[in-house]
Amino acid sequence: MDLDVSDLSTESGHVMRVVHWTHEMCEMVEELPNTEHSVTDDVKYSLVFIAGYVIRKDKEVVEDSCSYFEKFGTFTLSLSRGGLVQAGDSACQWTIFCYMMFQSVCEKVCRNSLSEIFMEISQYYGFKMDKHHCFALSNILFNNLCNITKLPSDKEPKQKVLKLP
Repeated sequence: MDLDVSDLSTESGHVMRVVHWTHEMCEMVEELPNTEHSVTDDVKYSLVFIAGYVIRKDKEVVEDSCSYFEKFGTFTLSLSRGGLVQAGDSACQWTIFCYMMFQSVCEKVCRNSLSEIFMEISQYYGFKMDKHHCFALSNILFNNLCNITKLPSDKEPKQKVLKLP
């Protein structure tokens, strides 16, 4: 066997492909403010909560302008145990825009690629979100997608399944 060990790589795991921006994806990013109304109010209540969670450790992201929180923050106030931040409009709008983009690309990208897309949205609209915000939001959205798409039989408690008739 003719094998040169120096050619082998020690890296393992997932290797992210570079996100190739299609014309449709670029147009969607440009149209996000115009299509924001397509997200239902029920979803916006949850997204405002998520925005507060994503920025909870960053005191510098908190803003004076909180019209999203005033309109959709009641869900957050009812669930908060004191650790969440009242998300400003920038964080809320970024979260909504990212959610809209996620709905279109979730089956085509991995978590790292999705984080890069979220970073691009932040930079394009000047939201000043950091990479750790993008990773946190992509984790939340993918985890939620996995929970939604689980088969009902996977959700039954083990004790109930093992119980004899």
